[in-house]
Amino acid sequence: MRFIICGSGSEIAQGLADRLDRDGHQVSGVTGRSLQTPGGRWDVLILAHGQLAPIDRFFECDMSEWVGGVMVNAIYPLSCLRSAWPERNDRATVIFMGGPNMMRTSPTYTAYRAGKAILESLAETLEIEYPGIKFRVLHPGVVNTRIHQQTLQAGRKAWNYERVMKIVNGTEPTMGHDEVYMRLKALL
Repeated sequence: MRFIICGSGSEIAQGLADRLDRDGHQVSGVTGRSLQTPGGRWDVLILAHGQLAPIDRFFECDMSEWVGGVMVNAIYPLSCLRSAWPERNDRATVIFMGGPNMMRTSPTYTAYRAGKAILESLAETLEIEYPGIKFRVLHPGVVNTRIHQQTLQAGRKAWNYERVMKIVNGTEPTMGHDEVYMRLKALL
């Protein structure tokens, strides 16, 4: 199978790419915030863009930074999907990288949460609009990666600052990259 990973610079995306490659799949990636894809036919498109910032209560966030956060978490992946769409194989699968548990609140992460909620909603809608193509959301769980540095930089503005300190220090259990890969395989 051919996998394309957009936002492949994230540690979770890199972990997935390494494991997919190890299992004999062809993997291409686009790092950073590129809105273009590598091109060529694909079976699975993983959209792994994400950032936590800005982290603060909604009305304390700079609006342009807040909109930028929603752009990274929702509009960039959707733009990559539109770019890659013509090259999909029949019965392709699109995987959006999910965020927080949408059944629980996550104050001070409103741009992140709003962007990921857009993806959750669109996955359901696109599944109906384009039968035969699978649209899924991968929820990796809490993984100790460098994205948590954004919370540490926000300091006490982040409602979960103490918990993230434990995650980064390794004193709170987190998901490993093998477990995230198992979740991906379950979606496929």
